[in-house]
Amino acid sequence: MKIRNIRPGMSHVSVKVRVTSTAAVQRITTGGGLQRDVQQLKVEDESGSITLVLWDDKIEPLKPGDLLQVKNGYVRSFKGDWRINIGKSGEMTKVETAK
Repeated sequence: MKIRNIRPGMSHVSVKVRVTSTAAVQRITTGGGLQRDVQQLKVEDESGSITLVLWDDKIEPLKPGDLLQVKNGYVRSFKGDWRINIGKSGEMTKVETAK
């Protein structure tokens, strides 16, 4: 799948993307009062760019230029920004490390 084909509400999304920028890990409190760690990355492929959101134990050290394979992500719109989330059932594998 290509980023240009991704829409909010989709699940089981698999895409190969390159990291363009990373943000610091943040600790948030959900509406249910749970404390969770979240990290947002900007990623792209040849068709476009999108935000990739890693949750809790899916967070790992990444840097711009890393090539990732995302499997079983889900897409949500947050404040008008479309995001691929890697939650409990999602996977992310580093295919290539930036030089």
